[in-house]
Amino acid sequence: MNQKINLQELLSKYQAGTISDEERVLLEEWYAQWKPEQQDLSSEEIDQLKTNVWQSLNIGQSPAATKRLWPRIGLVASVILCLSIGGYYYLSKSKTEQQQTTAKAEKVDIAPGSNKAVLVLNNGSKINLNSQVNGTIAKQGNVKIVKMANGQLAYAPDNSGASAVVYNTLSTPRGGKYDLVLADGTKVWLNSASSITYPTDFKGNERTVSITGEVYFEIVHNVKQPFRVNFKGHTIEDIGTEFNINTYDDEPVIKTTLVAGSIKLSRNSRSVTLRPGQQSITSLSNTDIEVKDADINEATAWKNGLFKFKKAKIEDVMRQLSRWYNVDVAYPYGVPKTVFSGEMIKDANASQILDMLAYFKVNYEIVQQTKGSGKKIIIKP
Repeated sequence: MNQKINLQELLSKYQAGTISDEERVLLEEWYAQWKPEQQDLSSEEIDQLKTNVWQSLNIGQSPAATKRLWPRIGLVASVILCLSIGGYYYLSKSKTEQQQTTAKAEKVDIAPGSNKAVLVLNNGSKINLNSQVNGTIAKQGNVKIVKMANGQLAYAPDNSGASAVVYNTLSTPRGGKYDLVLADGTKVWLNSASSITYPTDFKGNERTVSITGEVYFEIVHNVKQPFRVNFKGHTIEDIGTEFNINTYDDEPVIKTTLVAGSIKLSRNSRSVTLRPGQQSITSLSNTDIEVKDADINEATAWKNGLFKFKKAKIEDVMRQLSRWYNVDVAYPYGVPKTVFSGEMIKDANASQILDMLAYFKVNYEIVQQTKGSGKKIIIKP
């Protein structure tokens, strides 16, 4: 069977949901390893590729063993779900065109974001967490601030006596992310260009924090001390909850997505209570609170190391890439009328993500800006 028919067959199975675990692994591994110059393979070479894939992945031991492969293989080929036609076009493109695109991507590239954050203490002093070794990095009142071995920041009360409540702020830059455990055990995930301001210890009859950007919460519920999140004139009160808030300034709407438990969202004199799987949508231009069913995987993909797009406009896609890769985006020839669906791993260079988008006939160039060390993505016709 020739390569094009073989690939198209696997694509059809992938889209129909009838693909087997082994076929899925082969398809994803093939997609990750395929190079334009390998466009024409003989049947013997294809069989050898299959053999190499199975041997390198140790497939066939057990379902559990297969499941453990996914982090290693990555979900990059999930984009193929949208390429049953585009994938065939991709294979049929001329070598010259493919090589020109590859040469552009290799000329200037951008590494993915990573754990980066700055902690601002109550007295205004700043700690760059990237340069801190693991262990206790500061003390605020009767609370120790500890950088854990996994890079997470945690607050540990040492019960050395009463002290005044003080506030800290943790902020991530573009190209950064960070995890935090508050003094009550609540877990917090910060996406790029985000922040949270919080007390180092929770006293009194409520726990209140404020955020910017995008933050995921896993609240430790305490009926005697409700947890509240403030952002842009909104207040969320948890009722034993996991939820995501996207309140970036450059996004057209604010989205709050409930994963588990229950939350009450209040804005001015209006309020709604969300159930798991629901999402509230608000904007600064009106006072309405829209509630709809949510795609939980899409809303929380960033926390799990993925980009997930569902009929997303290119502007929506590029805003996420801009924050994660700390790069500016320009549309000197206008914004393409293209939508995307699929998943891609975030632990990849920008060119790898953009190459996938290029299969939808959206061309790009990564250039070094003349001033400073920053880079820019130019979307081209």
